[in-house]
Amino acid sequence: MRTLAFLALCLLLSGCAALDAPPPLSGAEIVELARAGRTAPEIIAELQRTGTVLALGASDIVALHEAGVPEEVLDYLQTVQIDALLWQERSRWWYGYGGGAFGGWTYTGPRRVRGKR
Repeated sequence: MRTLAFLALCLLLSGCAALDAPPPLSGAEIVELARAGRTAPEIIAELQRTGTVLALGASDIVALHEAGVPEEVLDYLQTVQIDALLWQERSRWWYGYGGGAFGGWTYTGPRRVRGKR
């Protein structure tokens, strides 16, 4: 009975934490922070606080650089983007193939059927 109450409390608290999360920053807001004179560590701290992950292409990174965003911030944004993609791929593997929520089966490649090529 205690574990059920504990799980209910955890679910309740996790729901509250999601409601209080600040919205992620946009590219324009990052440029505003840079133009306002904020240092690279300050901007990175704000990106971490808001959990900002932007899908940036090469032209987006160049545009942010030309707008005055420090290189350290651009490196951070790229690293976070790559980490998010890796996390997504690992999650897809774990839950789709590796056994996570759907059991313990793994993909072993295509199967040959007799009589067909």
